[in-house]
Amino acid sequence: MRILFVSECYHPVRNGIVAVIETLTEQLLQKGHEVMIVAPRHPKAESDSTNVLRVPSLPNPFYPDYPIAVPFARQLANCFDTFNPEIVHTHSFMWLSRFALKQAQKRGIPVVTTFHTLVTEYLHYAPIPKFISKPFIAWWSASFCNKCKIVITVSPIAEPLLRSFGVTTPIEFIPTGVNAEQFGKGNGFRVRKELGISETATVLLYVGRIAKEKNIAFLLDALSPLLAERLRTYLLLVGEGPEIEAMKTKAKKLPGGERIIFVGSRPREEIPDFHAAADIFVFASKTEMQGLALTEAMMAGLPVVIVGEGGIKNFVKDGEFGFVVPEDKIGFADAVRTLLDKPHLKMAMGERARSYAMQTFSLPACIDRLEDVYYRVLSGTVERV
Repeated sequence: MRILFVSECYHPVRNGIVAVIETLTEQLLQKGHEVMIVAPRHPKAESDSTNVLRVPSLPNPFYPDYPIAVPFARQLANCFDTFNPEIVHTHSFMWLSRFALKQAQKRGIPVVTTFHTLVTEYLHYAPIPKFISKPFIAWWSASFCNKCKIVITVSPIAEPLLRSFGVTTPIEFIPTGVNAEQFGKGNGFRVRKELGISETATVLLYVGRIAKEKNIAFLLDALSPLLAERLRTYLLLVGEGPEIEAMKTKAKKLPGGERIIFVGSRPREEIPDFHAAADIFVFASKTEMQGLALTEAMMAGLPVVIVGEGGIKNFVKDGEFGFVVPEDKIGFADAVRTLLDKPHLKMAMGERARSYAMQTFSLPACIDRLEDVYYRVLSGTVERV
């Protein structure tokens, strides 16, 4: 079938949604489908593959790395006419997705959407007070979702939230799949050599954007005392984001800050190398639905220590794959310390994390479920609430 993906962001942006689109595209192409990706033009984008269409965009004054698609771009309508999609799959309910929805409605093409993030937790980027923006986002989300045939969520917590917004469209939970082979064969030696970290040192790893909603300041404050007391322990943060300079400045002032290393953004194919170089994955974000970076770490066999808020607490069993703790700096550091002091427990939790990830986030199984959704939508066998 011919599938049109619509996203508000794409390369050179590196985030969970872009990673999902890459993975889905690769897998669907391998299964014989045709996939076209539509995204706003990005000033730093270099070259795209032939199945990527960029539409004109405007600078985003509140989040410069996410340009805004120009309303009713002619290129989008032309894409519908030339590619002639059978189904449209949006990965947002923002401007470009709404333009695509209008074009699809004109042509009688069904639209599916994936609800990736807890959007109400990102309102610090909006220039209006939360008591106004939260109700607006709820209404705006429902106004889009209710025009789609089905809403896919990557976490079970999303359905009650969407229903509270007023969404009546059928909702289906399909977690984002992870390539078990890719995340089980990283070259950790290469990373440690590049960063000057000895093979006998301990590495704590965070992968994701360096942004307010990821709670990086908490992570630094919680782990700094541990780094100060354990001189052969490092914290690696892989990713870019609007708070990276502020967090670098903060880290320099903390005890043990000389062993907090901001690696920056790395190509997706290098991420398994960082997992292979690490001993424990640490994650303090409270805004995740699934937390793709967390899922990948578990698939790589890393025990995890996370703040138990948002959707990720549905996927991590405290004491099984690592520790789920409150947003408490001392408690978070103590959980990491426990794993460091008990290497056999650390190894056992990592093995259980990988086993669970392979069962729950199997990429082939998740792709099969997505295909099934597409076929049911096309056959008209999806019923509204």
